[in-house]
Amino acid sequence: MAVIKEEKPRMEDTEKSKLEEMLMCPVCQDVFKDPRQLPCGHSMCMSCLENIMDHSLDVPFRCPDCRAHFGTVVGLQKNYALANIVEDFRASRKRREEQSKSVYCDYCLEKKTLAIKMCLKCEVSMCQEHVNDHLELPVFTGHPLVRPLGDLQERKCPQHEDEVLRYYCNTSRRYICNVCSLESKQHTLATEASTVLRRQLTEYMDQRFNMLSKQIGESNQSVKKLQEVIQREKQKVNPADSTLNSVTVVLLCLWFIVLYYAYNYSVENQMLTEALDKQQNRVHHIYSTIAELLVGHPMKSHKPPETDDQGILMWDLDTVSPFLGVSADLQTVERMKIQVVYSDSDSRFDEAPQVLSTRCFSTGTHVWEVEAEGHWDIAVSYKNIQRKSKDSSTFGNNAESWSLTHNGKGELFAHHNKIKTVLPGPLQSSRIVVMVNFEKGNITFSAVEPTVTQLHEFKAELAQPVCLGLGLHREDPPSRASIVKAT
Repeated sequence: MAVIKEEKPRMEDTEKSKLEEMLMCPVCQDVFKDPRQLPCGHSMCMSCLENIMDHSLDVPFRCPDCRAHFGTVVGLQKNYALANIVEDFRASRKRREEQSKSVYCDYCLEKKTLAIKMCLKCEVSMCQEHVNDHLELPVFTGHPLVRPLGDLQERKCPQHEDEVLRYYCNTSRRYICNVCSLESKQHTLATEASTVLRRQLTEYMDQRFNMLSKQIGESNQSVKKLQEVIQREKQKVNPADSTLNSVTVVLLCLWFIVLYYAYNYSVENQMLTEALDKQQNRVHHIYSTIAELLVGHPMKSHKPPETDDQGILMWDLDTVSPFLGVSADLQTVERMKIQVVYSDSDSRFDEAPQVLSTRCFSTGTHVWEVEAEGHWDIAVSYKNIQRKSKDSSTFGNNAESWSLTHNGKGELFAHHNKIKTVLPGPLQSSRIVVMVNFEKGNITFSAVEPTVTQLHEFKAELAQPVCLGLGLHREDPPSRASIVKAT
């Protein structure tokens, strides 16, 4: 039996130990009981103080911390603030001890076995027997093991029930999950895009207005020059000549010039107005979409509806490979010829051109519809699949994933744990339906042709949360895929 390695102390545990050290009586070396404050500012338990004073009647009384002496008569007062802190600390410590005693192993289904460790990444509690895999197998490298937590459900996001609260939002002053953080980023990007677009349109309209003003000024100068020429010609010829015809021609020319510039100004102004209206409608649509995501049904009621998992399923930016590009709405992925620079992440696929969905599920029946073209892998994968090796990370080349592969020529293959199954083809549809049934242990891949035709079915004992996975292996011909529906 393997020996459990000592885990690194968490910041929370370190802070608790420091607090306990600061609340320790210098005499009995235990947490304060009825603390009393000396004139020098130090405190100690009332019982410890009485014992010291009983043995110090004939000598000046001294503080055990700073050695200051106060004589035989010492003025004492109860330290109410310290007493309240000590009382709260004792209650919190007792509550944590009760919670850790009531946490049982998630793998022992037939009997209740007390858990000794909990994996924050897998979100499962394990006993002495089942924790060995997390300590010995390389696939669990980087999975933090802590003492069992009894309040794990309280750390779930109230809006996205499968996500854990990870970040603190200074704006809303509350803890949020990865999906909430992504929605906040989208809202910020939409606001910045709207501001930049409005500024660019304003600058463009100002430039066009200045240009039109300059052209009108030049036209006025031309009119003045024509009037001067007409006056000179009048002085040279007799009044009986065709003065009326010359004046009429000049006036007609001026009238046509004014109509020409007025028409151009009206057309350009109309085009700019229509462009501004379209952009405003687009920004309004973005705001409306984000608002619906931020104030959806889970926030309107204390109890989430039964269809809470029906909604938008997006690709996770923390897992996407540098060989893949993701659309702004995080629902379309395309194979890129040039690698994309993403931020460093332990969850990212570095070698295999793959990505996982943001949400993963551990119960019920889930159906995902994906539209794909080119050379692709559509997969169902555990969250703990390897990310840093090309061979062992590829969907279907391990025991953590089940995939359907299309080689771009109509041929289909099913993969699981390095076992390849050739499927009858060719594939006529670009839409694939993936269904996962946890109760029956079924993973089914079907094609929509227009009727749904089953392509392959896996039988599996699903013991961990599963995600939708996607792999794109060639950029020529183009390989891309989009999430159409998730229920």
